[in-house]
Amino acid sequence: MLFFIAIIIYPVLYSLAYNNELAKDVPIIVVDENRSDLSRKLIQMIDATDEVHVLQKSYDFHTAQILFDEAKIYGIIHIPEDFDRKILHFEPAVVSVYADATYMIIYKQILTAANYSIGTLSAGIEIQRRMAKGQALEVAYYERDPLPLQVYSLYNPKGGYATYVLPAVLLLILQQTLLLGIGLLGGTIREKGMTHYLVPIGLRRGGSSLIVLGKSLAYFTVYMFNALFVLVIIFRIFGLPMRAPYTQVFVFVVPFLLAVIYMGMSIAALFKSRESSMMILLFTSIPFIFLSGFSWPIQSMPLWQQYFSELIPSTPAIRGFIALSQKGAPFSDVFFHWQHLWLLVVGYFILASVLMKRIIRKVGKEKPEIYAGGSRI
Repeated sequence: MLFFIAIIIYPVLYSLAYNNELAKDVPIIVVDENRSDLSRKLIQMIDATDEVHVLQKSYDFHTAQILFDEAKIYGIIHIPEDFDRKILHFEPAVVSVYADATYMIIYKQILTAANYSIGTLSAGIEIQRRMAKGQALEVAYYERDPLPLQVYSLYNPKGGYATYVLPAVLLLILQQTLLLGIGLLGGTIREKGMTHYLVPIGLRRGGSSLIVLGKSLAYFTVYMFNALFVLVIIFRIFGLPMRAPYTQVFVFVVPFLLAVIYMGMSIAALFKSRESSMMILLFTSIPFIFLSGFSWPIQSMPLWQQYFSELIPSTPAIRGFIALSQKGAPFSDVFFHWQHLWLLVVGYFILASVLMKRIIRKVGKEKPEIYAGGSRI
């Protein structure tokens, strides 16, 4: 179920959930205590933005607050009673914006709509004042904004949430389903006492490494097809950007899968039942997500967490994969992350081989009447 069903359901489910990219038409209320032509114009401009939808106008702040507390709206924009009078008297008029900051995406959309609308109205008023003093339109525009700011959103021009989060999440899905599957299989084998089948080979010199290598090739064969489905088919179906050749992507993904496999086999060697493997490995999902560095910069984490995160294959894999697929970086730019993954492959392979040898020796000692010298009697 984890290797062949979950790997299909999870990527499709997450991609469908985030397919709209942007949160649009967030419901808000505008409390208009001014009730002037200028305040009505501002309300129309706010409602015309894609980010928010003015659910209703109100003249009572208390009513709006009740709707906000009931979660029927996510923001309140308050236009004060002296709004137009202050503008006509060349005084600053303050428009208050109350946004639900517990939900950062909604907060961003409300603030964006308010800033854009209020800034546009303010610029229009300033330009009209300058033109009333006899300035030409072009001069009024220039003096109103002598240092115009141009912002270029690189790699994610729409600012879409799916483009931001899904490339990292899809790699984490590959990692966690693989870890859970290996852990379940390892725990089941130990629980059912099936490890003795490995003793004749494992007691030979280098036999434990051959067992680890053979198991890993089986997992790797399955997950190269899973990676093909996730990184090619899912990306194309849901229109996620892929700015790197697929050959480079899969060359980069190979050590990632191997590192996860050997890490999973190392962890699975500690489990004696399938239930314990499921409980412990499910617990790792959330820490691995946060330690990967795409939801919060790794540089802002405590130093010990930074060091620990480098031992998780998803950490260098996400950095390199996003650079390749989203930023179109050449492979030379992610070569360091690729080397990092190969170091994890070697380290976890050695660890898995040592732990496998330990398990096989223990089983061999427990059943000396069945096995002698590493071969079946």
